[in-house]
Amino acid sequence: MAEKIILGLCTSGARLKISVLAGGRFFQAQKKVFNQERVLFALVKRELKKAGADLRGVTAVCAARGPGRFTGIRISLTLAGALKALSGAGVYTATLFEILALQASENPHFKKSGCRRVAALVHAFKDEYFCQLFVVTGKLPVPDGEPVWLKAEELRTRLAGEKPPFYAIADAEEDPGIYGLLPAQAVKAPAAVSKIIPAYIIKAALAGRNKTLKPLYLKPAKYELENNVRPAPARD
Repeated sequence: MAEKIILGLCTSGARLKISVLAGGRFFQAQKKVFNQERVLFALVKRELKKAGADLRGVTAVCAARGPGRFTGIRISLTLAGALKALSGAGVYTATLFEILALQASENPHFKKSGCRRVAALVHAFKDEYFCQLFVVTGKLPVPDGEPVWLKAEELRTRLAGEKPPFYAIADAEEDPGIYGLLPAQAVKAPAAVSKIIPAYIIKAALAGRNKTLKPLYLKPAKYELENNVRPAPARD
């Protein structure tokens, strides 16, 4: 039987994240770049080569489906859909919340905290944030309500109303100040897991077995137009 080669992709944030699982071993990389489509294939091919494979050998694709940049999310989902159509690769997706929650639940720091509730936080734009709550009672975190898009003060208020103890994990790589939104009773995840770890794109997607290619945007339609918000300038 041919070896399974699983490709993980995340293009939701400022950093392109790639992971390859082959023979029980993860190969992973990331690159901070604005126009991620320009370097996507080169980075994917490099990590696949480390695993002794190429795009033709990919048997499954795991992609982060948001939330995040509108155009960014589509890069991963488009490539996943293309490989599904061209080579019959299986496709599984996970949200950034699901990825972060799984990272938290498998970390020794969380296990020692005595917490069962997890708040997963992601920066959206300026003073806007995404959040979803989870409950961990078994092997996998279970969503406790729908994900939400909130202004900073709204998120502060929401988190302050959480009964202690509760655990918070955030993508601090995208927003180093994001943990400043937490109330005193929250237990903060360590820096090592306060980012999207490429291997967990694959782990979370395979755990959830969600096959949808529908992106998760969350931000209200026409918000930018109604509030005169301009897109952020290109970054190197």
